[in-house]
Amino acid sequence: MNEKILLEQEHKPTGFKVFLTSMEDTHIKHLIELAQDQSLIDLMGWNTFFEPDDTEQFIEAISDCTLSYSRKSQPLVFGVYLALESLPIGYVLLKGFNMDLLTAETAVAILDKKYRNKGYGKLALKRVIIYAFDELQIKTIGATILLSNKSSINMVKNLGFVVREIMYKSWPMPNGELADMVLMELKNDSIKSWN
Repeated sequence: MNEKILLEQEHKPTGFKVFLTSMEDTHIKHLIELAQDQSLIDLMGWNTFFEPDDTEQFIEAISDCTLSYSRKSQPLVFGVYLALESLPIGYVLLKGFNMDLLTAETAVAILDKKYRNKGYGKLALKRVIIYAFDELQIKTIGATILLSNKSSINMVKNLGFVVREIMYKSWPMPNGELADMVLMELKNDSIKSWN
């Protein structure tokens, strides 16, 4: 990402807030360290064990596209921060932009286990979706999630994503087994009810 973008999202009832911005290499290395968690392989479906300095391979891995309408494009990768002066707790991204169809894919991961399942991923995803629809004029955002990752499926359903397809035995896991994925989509007119 060339230009520095800063996005902010607050959950008004709780006062929780996240900041999204591009990351320096040292922040990506921090995420690589956090990714060295075996439980993430089962949640995310790819080998999260990278060499500490392999920031390019890490960005490439999280930027892989899975949807048929996605196009090879430069991803917009944001670190998820609780404070601007801190290290990121995870990432959220937009990838696979198809500007003919005005579509993109998204993914989010809170890699720091202290902050998982607390709503930060949902806040980050919500903010990047608003950015995609309002600033980039995207009409449809897709997400593919391992069918076994119920918490992520519920999170995106809560944001209005709907199931479009179950893709059986479509994702090669690091152990060689094929896992089931669910394709979910969100249309830009679906977020009118968001606060």
